[in-house]
Amino acid sequence: MPTPLRMRYTFVAGAGRSGFLRGLAHRRLLARACPSCHQVYLPAPEFCARCLVELGATTELDGRGTVSTFCVVSFPFPGQEIEPPYVVAHIRPHGADTRLMHLIREVDIADVRIGMEVEPVWADGELEPSWTSIRHYRPVPQQDSAGDVDA
Repeated sequence: MPTPLRMRYTFVAGAGRSGFLRGLAHRRLLARACPSCHQVYLPAPEFCARCLVELGATTELDGRGTVSTFCVVSFPFPGQEIEPPYVVAHIRPHGADTRLMHLIREVDIADVRIGMEVEPVWADGELEPSWTSIRHYRPVPQQDSAGDVDA
């Protein structure tokens, strides 16, 4: 068997996820809901995973969400593009029933917690229909009772 072994493949996003990716190129997070069970998907497939019903029209979400769980990556591995340590989190966007996985930055690693409110930080310049359009997520500044913003 000749080496190195290579596998060539073509990724096809499908009609539902293609709309989501095109939205990223315009700094928009586009979700779709199931008209039957009301499950909201971000990114959305074409059909509901629960009901197998075609999903409804797109709805734009503001991008903010809540950290559901996270992992601190503290060791290097081949192909890694970010210097460890860094945080990767599952984020549940407000208004969606699914979770996204992305980097959490602009915060000390020790301060990342489940339940933390985060917002996307968009890449500069012209964007592509790709996850790279969102550089990372960061904590949403919290206001105290006097209206002052905590960074």
